[in-house]
Amino acid sequence: MTTTVVPTVLSYKNYKDWSFRMKTYFLAEDLWDIVSGTVTKPPEGEEHKAWKKKDAKALYAIQNSCGDNTYKLIKGKTTAKEAWDTLVQKVRYGSVNLSDEDSSDENSSDEDSHDEANKPVCHVYPTPPDHDATLESAMEEALSTRGAGHDESIQETFVKYVKSDDWDNAIKFLRQHPQAASARMTDWPYTTALHYAIRKRCSVRIIQQLVDLMANALLETADSFGSALDCLINDCPEWVEAAECIVKKNLNIVTSVPSNRVPLVLVAQGTAKGERLARFLYSLTPHEQLNVSQAAHLISLGFHLQRLDIAWDLIQRYPKLAITKDLDKNIPLVTLASNGSAFKSGSRLNLWENLIYHG
Repeated sequence: MTTTVVPTVLSYKNYKDWSFRMKTYFLAEDLWDIVSGTVTKPPEGEEHKAWKKKDAKALYAIQNSCGDNTYKLIKGKTTAKEAWDTLVQKVRYGSVNLSDEDSSDENSSDEDSHDEANKPVCHVYPTPPDHDATLESAMEEALSTRGAGHDESIQETFVKYVKSDDWDNAIKFLRQHPQAASARMTDWPYTTALHYAIRKRCSVRIIQQLVDLMANALLETADSFGSALDCLINDCPEWVEAAECIVKKNLNIVTSVPSNRVPLVLVAQGTAKGERLARFLYSLTPHEQLNVSQAAHLISLGFHLQRLDIAWDLIQRYPKLAITKDLDKNIPLVTLASNGSAFKSGSRLNLWENLIYHG
């Protein structure tokens, strides 16, 4: 039986843990540069043979670490980078869903329900006139994109300061050479210095200084875990001030999320210590960015984690969401009824109530 390099194969529910373990393996085996594309395929010769051998080893590890459903996504991919990037796009960012594969055997009414679940919540459940929401207008860009000159020695110097955690000199150097902000942390699975600083849990002050000195477009740069704001939500969700700084500089990160990605507010709502950040992101997220299932999931998470403000606002605007299936096929009201700690009495459902709600 073929063994995998991680304890559990990749499914649609464990991407974050799976990818972290896979990256650790790749770094330990000196394969990450191949997978990330930092080292590209060289011309024919000894170096080409060595690269091809490493690429095959990395691709083999990825293939054998996928479950049956996720392996289908990379079947036919010929390089490790192609396979890895495909899984990032289709599993990490959710452009493929298991429910899509299972829906073919359902009747037409179920298909209609599935289609409806993927439409924007504000289109399926129109907001009553007295609850019309107005979004904050996009802020003007604070800093325009600087010169595009690419000086390798400048970027190497900046990377050296960053990797040695010499942030005073790194910030000072970046003020003098703004183009250095595009430097990549090549031997780390992080893209920009901002990603690196967040992963290293540097101070909020350093994060804010980096954001101030970076061009708007760089704030949208994504590594395998997403943009810098994605990293912040996952690693430092309590740093709301840092998130505010990023969003103030580039509001599009929140308001123009591609349809194949999970809205950031949904990620924050389900993250430990992410309550304040979720509220902040929700205040900026257009409801056109939330499909019906995602909006219902926000409510379910609110009931489960007792973060009731977002849940209450959505139910006031779209009452039918309370009885709409969320991303896990659960109904928000059932989630609330099943959470004994949400009630003063602390009572959970008895046997008959469970049968009524859950069948």
